[in-house]
Amino acid sequence: MTQPILTHTYYSDFFATKGYAFLKHIAEQYPTPKKFTIFSVMHCYEGSLPYINVLAELAENLVFIPKSATATGNQSFKTTIEALPTCSVVSEAYNKQQLRDPLVAEALIREHIDADSQFLLLDHGGYFSHAIEHLCDVFREQLIGVTELTANGLYKYLNSNLNKPLVTVSHLSIKAPADYEASECIVHYSDQILREEFGLKLNNDNFLKVGVIGAGNLGRGVIQYLKGKAISNILVADIDPRKLTQFPRNGVQVSSIERLVSECNMIFCCTGNGAIPEALLDSIPDNRFIATVTSADDELKLPQLITNGALTEVGGNRLVREYQTRNGRSLYLLAGGESANTPFKTGMGDPTLYLFEAAHMLAGLQLLNQPERFKSGIQPLSDSDERAIAKQWLQHFYSYC
Repeated sequence: MTQPILTHTYYSDFFATKGYAFLKHIAEQYPTPKKFTIFSVMHCYEGSLPYINVLAELAENLVFIPKSATATGNQSFKTTIEALPTCSVVSEAYNKQQLRDPLVAEALIREHIDADSQFLLLDHGGYFSHAIEHLCDVFREQLIGVTELTANGLYKYLNSNLNKPLVTVSHLSIKAPADYEASECIVHYSDQILREEFGLKLNNDNFLKVGVIGAGNLGRGVIQYLKGKAISNILVADIDPRKLTQFPRNGVQVSSIERLVSECNMIFCCTGNGAIPEALLDSIPDNRFIATVTSADDELKLPQLITNGALTEVGGNRLVREYQTRNGRSLYLLAGGESANTPFKTGMGDPTLYLFEAAHMLAGLQLLNQPERFKSGIQPLSDSDERAIAKQWLQHFYSYC
């Protein structure tokens, strides 16, 4: 590649160039074979372009699988990616739901590899989790391994019987800054959606009482930024009571999920896995606003709720989807149930995103170059590799020495 395409619509590529150089420096430490394909599941974000460029330079063929939450409204972004010499974007026939079928996932891979090609799966959200056992069997000699970026994606792989290594970077400490950045964006854009669509503000206590389900990195970040908006009457719930012990001393009320859903009409779902049980929906009060940090598929099990008749979609637009319960109560899913920052440009201006992208990429390159370090099944990236990424990132962006 002679000239990377680092920006799509921004006027300046200064920030993107800096991120590209950081990721490129890490990638250059590892050689790649000539016949090598990367399948990468990723959001259609402006901030992803430096990472996409580096991956495209590593592989003979980079197969970009756009996450549905940001793909629909970013067709021109996908056209930009297709302009990269070694990059192709998969068709809408291979979305998250379709890839649950092992034969569909196999067909996708066969479209893009030769009989003697090696390939990596860089997953984001468990897109290949339902098909992975089949893929490990049929591509036993070609599949190098899998890397998974997110905690909710890792959860989907947990019960798989893997004969290939899966390296997770979801729980690394260097991912925490990006989680807090995402929390800030989610709070900010939830406020923006409420103002735009309902004429409401997050910090208007007369109309909204705020609750947060999930006390992990993202949930704690959401609470931090809610408090920054002078919202003091916050309830937090988690299925693990140990995670709630930190909150009373900081002025946040702890709650059961049942109480929170009953009392709060603005709910942030931050679990990644079934924040609100179906049984609660039959008794939930009217006019609940819900924002998720992942997607409604994961946070609410939305397809299952629709199939079971617990929720029925009745309308909406790009920013809000309205559903009704069996009892006719209205739920409004901000951003259509996707992470509340997905309708807006995210990822630019804060180099924390390059930390987890570097970890995700490094895990794949080590699977390729140092297979003896890994065993079959799920394992994390090593502490020493995480420390090395952190050190290089601090040196590159903040003159650390």
